[in-house]
Amino acid sequence: MIAALWNPTSRSKQADEIGRRIRCEQWVRNQIAQARELSYTLRDVSADELVAHTNRLRIAARDPKAEGLFADAAAAVIESIRQTLGINLFDVQLHAGFVIASDAVAEMQTGEGKTLSGVLPAYLKSLTGRGVHVITPNAYLAKRDQEKLDPIFSRLGVTTAILVEQADPSVNRQAYQADITYGPAHAFGFDYLRDQISLGDGATAIFERIQNRLQDSEPIQRPLHAAIIDEIDNVLIDDAVSPLILSSGGDQQAADAELHRIAIVIAKRLEAPRHYVVDESQRMVHLTETGFQQIYEKSDIAVHPQLVRPWHEYVTLAIRIKEFYRRDVDFIVSDGKIKIVDSSTGRIFDDRTWSGGLHQAAEASQRLPITAETRSLARITRQRFFRYYKSIAGMTGTARGCEREFASVYGLAVQPIPLRIPSRRVMQSDCITRTFAEKWAAIADDTQQMNELGRPVLIGTSAISESKAVAAELEKRGLCFQLLNGVQDADEASIIRNAGQTRAITVATNLAGRGTDIALDTTSRELGGLHVIVTQRSGLARVDRQLIGRGARCGDPGSARIYLSAEDELVCRHAPWIAKSLLRSTANNLQTIPKIQQQLNKAQTNQQRREAMLRLRLLKKDNETETLLRRQTSTHKIT
Repeated sequence: MIAALWNPTSRSKQADEIGRRIRCEQWVRNQIAQARELSYTLRDVSADELVAHTNRLRIAARDPKAEGLFADAAAAVIESIRQTLGINLFDVQLHAGFVIASDAVAEMQTGEGKTLSGVLPAYLKSLTGRGVHVITPNAYLAKRDQEKLDPIFSRLGVTTAILVEQADPSVNRQAYQADITYGPAHAFGFDYLRDQISLGDGATAIFERIQNRLQDSEPIQRPLHAAIIDEIDNVLIDDAVSPLILSSGGDQQAADAELHRIAIVIAKRLEAPRHYVVDESQRMVHLTETGFQQIYEKSDIAVHPQLVRPWHEYVTLAIRIKEFYRRDVDFIVSDGKIKIVDSSTGRIFDDRTWSGGLHQAAEASQRLPITAETRSLARITRQRFFRYYKSIAGMTGTARGCEREFASVYGLAVQPIPLRIPSRRVMQSDCITRTFAEKWAAIADDTQQMNELGRPVLIGTSAISESKAVAAELEKRGLCFQLLNGVQDADEASIIRNAGQTRAITVATNLAGRGTDIALDTTSRELGGLHVIVTQRSGLARVDRQLIGRGARCGDPGSARIYLSAEDELVCRHAPWIAKSLLRSTANNLQTIPKIQQQLNKAQTNQQRREAMLRLRLLKKDNETETLLRRQTSTHKIT
């Protein structure tokens, strides 16, 4: 099993075979033509007749050699959507649906109709009766899509359900019996881990039964069959750096709370490189000999009865918080708790904590109550979990740059879907400034000019602290705006949805509202459409593309501009030599020098490569651990 799980060569070959098929333009054109022709035979049929059509396809799907199901299924979907929503699917949506149904990734640009493109593959995969999981980055998108698409599937005789987080197991067990189950990625993973604990025969399962924590040993999930993943790069790539960990505890006060507080005080007195050496790439620190001597001067702390790890590890945790973890960038303080911020999307996680005492060090640094460390009951990397599905596929607007990882890790080919209408986006010249202060002022000037023209503006920031700085500049100019920085995400979708209205100004952390369409009103469209401002380049180029893609969608007019500063994180942390070039270029009327663009592109590529290697190491370590556990349990069966 493990050998099959980690075999990049075989998975790449699998991706190549699928890729050859979906890249065959003639095959795609034939499928679309057949689907269109068959859909006319179903025109205006009753719901009962559509259900009968589905039942015929279910019988045909039992034959593994059955052919022609793609076009027949697409015809039914076309008609059901037409009857339910009054919408005729575009060819590009059918194209994307066929790609996803072929177990591949459809790269479909923002606004091209990804949600409806996912109906065909979900319907087709459901015909076997083994269950389909439609996976989204968050619970809001899962609920929105299930509510919108359920009438379409119901007309076809296909049932849908949605996972309810923190619900009784019986509630979600019932949801998994539906033909198609919607939910956020982590919810499917945690239910899988719960089943492994309750049904396993290992020490963890026995301990939980002794504690009477496992009241029901019946599985929650059915065997993993098919997964269709929205924003698949976010779920399978970005989030894959953090494993799924099912844990308990964490509500009580930490017994070693005082030691964390003392460590924070001592860490403030230590200096690099005299007392410790910083490893930027790994966000780690290493004490020097002088550092060790300094922190062990008081021998009574080193033998403190509440120590749960060596004393110097408390200090290194405190130094890591001081050096690498910034409030309103990497975490926020809300309701008296530390809440982690997703570095790529700006989204705030209510259900995640750092492990190994790092979370407790962060609590100590902010003078909050220090909670006990959670105890891990079960864990799995997201890569390994998703590779347990017999079939995975999905869609996103930003798969470019991830093709190699999709192929080697998941066996997925990537196919770009052509635009339905040519893009009218105007990319303006980058604006270069020396400092953050100059940049915020320049962004406010740009925003004010667009506002006076009547055009809407979307300002995408990389951190909550940036969004506050931009907001302060806008307030100085008396401009009215909406601030969406992950802190108040209850109205996130409605705020983003209205960002295309005349004179609307929206300040948002990078990918806030991802998955929500921004519609232009008639006036803003006539005036030039949405103007997107990128406050600084992300470490990943596709995050920038996702933000820029929020404007000028579906043939709408629009423009975008990127702002650069010698103080930007990408420059300071990953390419400090670029700062000199940026400072020199400001003397040339703020004109972008092509060489700087090339250097920044290279810095982003290097950052993407580093993150890919980190995910690969995590996966290999996970597989090695699994192999060891299997050997142990096969040798020492617990009876």
